[in-house]
Amino acid sequence: MLLHRVELAGQYQRAARARELGLHQVELAALEHLVVFGALTPGELGHRLGLTSGGVTALAGRMIDAGHVARSAHPSDRRMRVLTPTDEGRRHVAAYLETVLEPGERALSWLSGEDAQTLERFLDLLAPLKERAAVATPGPATEPAAEPYRSAMLM
Repeated sequence: MLLHRVELAGQYQRAARARELGLHQVELAALEHLVVFGALTPGELGHRLGLTSGGVTALAGRMIDAGHVARSAHPSDRRMRVLTPTDEGRRHVAAYLETVLEPGERALSWLSGEDAQTLERFLDLLAPLKERAAVATPGPATEPAAEPYRSAMLM
């Protein structure tokens, strides 16, 4: 439950930063993902954020227009595109990153070196497990249309 509380506090902190920067939370979250993970396809970014393809297309357009993100060819599949943070996008994240990291740094300073290393190992193990669990989580089941397809009647 404590870890869940920490995650909720992080979401609350992101909402506060988004308000401060005049961004939508999803735009800030997208920019954070791109800065941390580098180039992502729109599908990968949409999956991370829970957006439909139309939603991520609109989001990417807003972020490109704002100068935070660039769209370019995929390095190994020319049919696809990737989104990457621009230098401006990285600066945008760096400008508030200190306020994000400061509470964790303060809490770590209260721990012994050994306890801090144990916590670091735990988090190093936890992050990829949580990411794998997210990847493995299916989307909602689609319901068949209430009215099956019928051929148009010719008159």
